[in-house]
Amino acid sequence: GVCSQNKMVASYGSTTDDGAAKPSQLTDLYEEASVLAPLTNKPNQHAPQKGVHLYQFPASFYSCEARLILEEKGVDYKEHNICIIAGVFDQYEPEYVRLNPRCVVPTLCVDGKVTTDAHNIVLHADEFFPQSVKLFPNDDTTDDVKKHFDLACSVFVEALTYGEVSGGPKLPWQMRGMMKSNHGNKYNMLKEKLNEHRDDPYLKACYKGKLAILTKQIEILDSEKQLNDIVDATKVIMKQLNKQLIEGPAKDGGWLCGDSYTIADMQWGLTLVRLHIRGYSDLLWSEYPAIEAFCQKLMARPTIQKAVIQYQTTTKIGGLVLRRKIAKNSRKLMLVVAAAALIGIGLKLNRNVSKYIQ
Repeated sequence: GVCSQNKMVASYGSTTDDGAAKPSQLTDLYEEASVLAPLTNKPNQHAPQKGVHLYQFPASFYSCEARLILEEKGVDYKEHNICIIAGVFDQYEPEYVRLNPRCVVPTLCVDGKVTTDAHNIVLHADEFFPQSVKLFPNDDTTDDVKKHFDLACSVFVEALTYGEVSGGPKLPWQMRGMMKSNHGNKYNMLKEKLNEHRDDPYLKACYKGKLAILTKQIEILDSEKQLNDIVDATKVIMKQLNKQLIEGPAKDGGWLCGDSYTIADMQWGLTLVRLHIRGYSDLLWSEYPAIEAFCQKLMARPTIQKAVIQYQTTTKIGGLVLRRKIAKNSRKLMLVVAAAALIGIGLKLNRNVSKYIQ
């Protein structure tokens, strides 16, 4: 029920600007800043008061998670793009922070009530939209669904997406350069925002807490040892997933935990598709044919095609970023450099993604 789901949500700890689950050393920082705790169905005067609204960024893994749960539930919703790329950083603007004190995407607003944190949105989707298909079963598969949803959530996808590890796929050179400057730009903007809004207790608390998280995040993503530890931990997780696939219902044509598709399958779909597109399949599951077959089955699912794969293209990402950069910054040189970088990244990304679009 909801009570047990809340316990699960509490265990995930903090998130990055992309709403990503964090290692335990970051969780403590969020606990020190209660204003940054996830919100669940909380009334907010700054939110749209009617309808379902999703604040998201197309390429964000955790925005994909929120989009996918809404697609799986068959919910009509309006998208609001929040550009989390350097030179824009919409997630730090006061208007958005008053919706989401964590300064991350996604944020779900339902009739004026706000829910933050991607995993939190997924876990409460059946409660928010009870009229549609139930993805969190209340039967003899419930414990298995919780276990394998939790297992998928424990993969540190952001580190694997933006970090470079020994023996792993390399980032495009354009993205590598952007990532190196991205965290420094975030740090500087947060310092500016903290100073600019020092007389606003709410915004001050949000920016101060986010700055502490970002400082620790930089340490993790810049550490080769920690990134290699994350890969090793992910390999252990993949071994557990493989065991379930070859011994559980999937071996007879079912899904991960039973005959029905659940949030456990959905979460693994998101995780495997992102890692597959990023080029990690050889490193993480080449010895497990059952995982590759499961990944291909999930990638063919229409909802994953619509909410995840088709969003990972230049059309969805580059156009939004350039429009927002133009709106916020008229310096021509920055725009030219940004455009060139995005075109280069987009060409490589499109080559990787286009073969999976059906």
